[in-house]
Formats: sequence, C-alpha cells, structure tokens
Amino acid sequence: MLAPETLQQLQKYNFDLLAHQEPSGRRRLRYIALAHIKDGKSPTETALALRVTPRAVTRWLKWFIDEGLDRVAGIPHYWSTQRLPIAQEEAFRQAVEQLQHHRGGGRVRGEDVRQLLAQQFGVDYTLNGVYELLKRLDMAWISARSVTPNANPARQAEFKKKSVPRGTGGSAV
Repeated sequence: MLAPETLQQLQKYNFDLLAHQEPSGRRRLRYIALAHIKDGKSPTETALALRVTPRAVTRWLKWFIDEGLDRVAGIPHYWSTQRLPIAQEEAFRQAVEQLQHHRGGGRVRGEDVRQLLAQQFGVDYTLNGVYELLKRLDMAWISARSVTPNANPARQAEFKKKSVPRGTGGSAV
C-alpha cells in the first residue's frame, strides 16, 4: 500500500497520455508502470502485467517519489557530454578538409579524424562514433587518395588519349 502523499503525487499526472506521446520505448514503459500504480495495482501486479521485474517497478516508483517525473524520464549519460557541439560542426568539417588538403600522401583515416576531434575540439570519440559523426554530417568516412608527388599530369593525359575506351571496337560474334 502506498502512502497517501505518494498517491496524491501520482494523481497530478496523466501517465497514459505521457506514455502515448513518448517516442522512447523505455520511458513509455515506465510511464505505463506508473499508470498501473496510480490505478491501485501493486508493484508485483504491475511487473507481471508489463513483463518486467518487480524490482524495476519499485525502482521507477522510488525515482518518481524521490526526484519527480524528470528522473523517471531518465538521466543523460556521460557520453552525451562528450559529443561535438552543433555550433562546432562547420568548423569540424573545415578542419577535416584542411587535414586532407595538407596530407602529403595517403588517406585521412577514421583514426586521424578521432585524433583531430580530441586535439582541436576536446571531445573523445570512439572510432565507430567518428564514422557515425561523419555519416551524420554527410561526409565520406574515408577520403580519396591524395595526388602522389611523382604524378605527371601530361603523361596521364597522353595515356588517356591513346587508350581505347572499353565497350567500343572489337568484333561481334
């Protein structure tokens, strides 16, 4: 049986509506659990109805009692503060392009971009996180090879003129 203060606190919220509007499945489940508790079900009955452990329902109820609805919605994770701020995305894009431009040879790899993020922007990313960031910013995760210093554009142009394009010429069978 819940304390009268807790029941009074639960009556302030329409958990069914909150659950209906919530895009996150985890938060939606918590709101539904609180709706069951508000309707007079025990944590054990609620847990059976939602197919979760009674301990989880009790924990969610405790969070609600101690810290309110915001705590039930969830707390930000430590890695959410490690991300590149949106305001710095354009500067990051330019820094990656400069890195490629100043590269003498080879490619700009994900590890190079990860180090750039750590040194210039002060954020730590995993390699997978770097690739996700580049994808979100519509940047290729691996850049084209830079031009080798030994390249001779005149000889390359001459070669292209002399070579026969594929699919033309030849005999028909």
